[in-house]
Amino acid sequence: MYQKLKTTGLLAYCRKGFEKECLQELQSVAGQRLVYGYSAIQEHQGWVYWKVSQGDVGKLYGEIEADKLVFSRQLYLVVGEVEAESPKDRVSPVVSALRDSGGRFGYLSVEAPGDDEKGSLRTLSKKLVAPMSAAMKSQGMLSAKPDSRLPTCFVVCLSGQHFILAVGASPTLSAFAEGIPRLRFDAEAPSRSALKIEEAFMVMLSPHEKSFVLKRGQKGVDLGAAPGGWTWYMVNQGVKMTAVDHGALAPSLMQDADVSYVAADGYVYKPGRSVDWVVCDIVDKPMRTLERMADWLVYGWSRYALFNLKLPMKTRFDAVEACLQKLQERLESANIEAEVRIKQLYHDREEVTVIVLTAPFPDATH
Repeated sequence: MYQKLKTTGLLAYCRKGFEKECLQELQSVAGQRLVYGYSAIQEHQGWVYWKVSQGDVGKLYGEIEADKLVFSRQLYLVVGEVEAESPKDRVSPVVSALRDSGGRFGYLSVEAPGDDEKGSLRTLSKKLVAPMSAAMKSQGMLSAKPDSRLPTCFVVCLSGQHFILAVGASPTLSAFAEGIPRLRFDAEAPSRSALKIEEAFMVMLSPHEKSFVLKRGQKGVDLGAAPGGWTWYMVNQGVKMTAVDHGALAPSLMQDADVSYVAADGYVYKPGRSVDWVVCDIVDKPMRTLERMADWLVYGWSRYALFNLKLPMKTRFDAVEACLQKLQERLESANIEAEVRIKQLYHDREEVTVIVLTAPFPDATH
């Protein structure tokens, strides 16, 4: 799909403040495939433009899977960069550069990464869609109707006159615009942390996988549950929950027949019998949380686990690598076959979310 395109690098969207970790991850993934490049990042811009200096970046992009990346929430293959000379004509230079790239596209998206919803760049991006689409269609570069068989063209507004031109397609491309699922907070939820666990099940599992591992009638434990956002979400999925915390749950959960409250330390608590799920959103050192979650899986206390790791400020990428290695060592030593996925979600802050599924796994053909 990308062989005939003139490509220059990768563009990744990430959480503001995590540009360094996003770049480290791109370099690590690319280096494993003997593709090398560089980037001059700026903190809190919310994106990283990694320019290739050696290797086939088009082939690299086609081999990367979105769910294998931790810090990148959306990833594009760059085919050009434009600095419009006049703010009165931004369309012509962009369309000219896209024509030079040699691509034909099934859909056009104009975006403004890192800009807030009411920002000037987001307003500009919306205004450019219609004239750019018309110009591209007139030159045969954009299909008359959306065509999923062709790559999507992304025009990324970095400023009013500076644009990065890119393409993307599955499985590298996130299914969500800019890699962000738009979720609505339910007023009945005890806390906004409910959005984190909702996003985790939406982004880190396919609908088929979710239906396979999360079912009504299951039993689960929420460690460090108060005030109960994660317990509330699991109960709404039909899971009977034990909520463990010295802090109090929301009154609605304390009265819920599907919730059992235990006033105890989440790191010390042990279940009387095995459960289907253990979930944990405790603020503590990442390795301590990791080791306790490994205990739950290795000792057979839970079949599945979903938890957050709070990251140290200066060594966040290294901390994730160390925790992943430790978890894999613990699982392998116990001869447990497991699928481990790690992602920094949109609703995460200084943390990443981990989901561990033990065998048997969902049928991959769905």
